[in-house]
Amino acid sequence: MYYPIVTKKKAEAISNGAFLIALGILFLTNGWWPGILLAIWIFLGLRQYLTGRFYDLTLTTVILVGLFIISVFNINLTVLFPVLFVLAGIYLIFREFFFPEDTNGEDKSQEIKDDIDDSKES
Repeated sequence: MYYPIVTKKKAEAISNGAFLIALGILFLTNGWWPGILLAIWIFLGLRQYLTGRFYDLTLTTVILVGLFIISVFNINLTVLFPVLFVLAGIYLIFREFFFPEDTNGEDKSQEIKDDIDDSKES
């Protein structure tokens, strides 16, 4: 469950305003690429932060700021892809050990079915 910092309406207004400011800066500097990635990140990230969706904020930050860094520093993708796969694997293992609860209910459904089957047998 998430706990919003402000109402959804206020979060949308603030994030829209920040996006327009970022676009204005892009017009002034004429730095569209990769600056537009940061403008989108500010827009989405601020909205997600203000509505209390911190997991979404983290994911948005990793993707958009990561793409920005790749573009600015011209990182070779033959090095990047193996690193991304290793990090994704570490994340999956970490998530399974530290957040083992079933989010889609399949495990709980199976437990209920097993309990019903056991009660029928007795």
